[in-house]
Amino acid sequence: MLRKIEIVIPITEDEKLQEILMDYKILDQYRVSLLEDRYLYLITLKVEDSGPLLDQMEKKLAFAEGFRLNLLAVEATLPEPETTESDGDEEEKESLSENQNNQSNNKVSLSRQELYNDVGASVELNRNYLIMCFLSAIVASSGVLQGNVAVIIGAMVIAPLLGPNVGLSLAATLGDIELGRKALKASLLGVAVSLIIAFLIGLFLQPTSWSAEVLNRTTLSWGDIALGLASGSAGTLAFTTGAANAVIGVMIAVALMPPLVVIGLLAGAGELVLAGGASLLFLANIICVNLSGVLTFLLQGIRPLNWWEEKKAKKLRRYSLILWLGLLMLLIFILHLANFL
Repeated sequence: MLRKIEIVIPITEDEKLQEILMDYKILDQYRVSLLEDRYLYLITLKVEDSGPLLDQMEKKLAFAEGFRLNLLAVEATLPEPETTESDGDEEEKESLSENQNNQSNNKVSLSRQELYNDVGASVELNRNYLIMCFLSAIVASSGVLQGNVAVIIGAMVIAPLLGPNVGLSLAATLGDIELGRKALKASLLGVAVSLIIAFLIGLFLQPTSWSAEVLNRTTLSWGDIALGLASGSAGTLAFTTGAANAVIGVMIAVALMPPLVVIGLLAGAGELVLAGGASLLFLANIICVNLSGVLTFLLQGIRPLNWWEEKKAKKLRRYSLILWLGLLMLLIFILHLANFL
């Protein structure tokens, strides 16, 4: 994958920009003179190089008067960029790689800025998000009541709860309290809407028998914990690498929306004991998804840009990991106790 960077800088900052670009493998670079003593740079490079480069530009150029940077995804380019290099370029490759590693700990395919933008957009609380929760709850409720796996998968693809949970994990990783607040609010309202819809369906239909898809989600097992951890890690990893949203939705919603609507359906039908079991499963999945999300972001090298932001984020990450790990240990103890009894 390639990225196109458009940069407007004052002429006085041109030398500083050239020094930054020397440490990166640039596929194409053009400079255009603009009015008001400014240059426009058009730069093409690989997506894995865009993150470290943007970090350096943000540190050294962002406060320059008139500075503006736009990052664009390149869908296609002709001619194709060269992918092989001669042996004589080995020393240069090693030098570039060493410089990039020293300048940034970003190991993900997408830049930190792109990732933050994508996640930030997914936690926006608006009418479309609430409609998606409404529709997903209806589809999931219909699927579990009928025992129709294909319909349940349809609810998984909608996956409205994906963004807020990844947003919570990213907020804990970066120490961004505002992002965490927005993600938590969106998550709680999404859960509330889904529960209300499922509750009303259970109250209206009053089923006398339950499908295996409902009953299978009324108990917590070791496999469910493993599924929650894998789903959270897969969803987070897919965000950082720019994977298809449908694939992310299938992986993440399998651990969230189906058990959530089962809680509402059973509660609406008066099956409070079974609803309690489903609630325990949903809580376990929320814990596992967020815990594995934070750990995956950390393993991917997601960190704040500046040292003072890192200091604040380190404390928030510690508290977050202690919270999720503590709750997970409590659930494991409850599961072990239930199996023993």
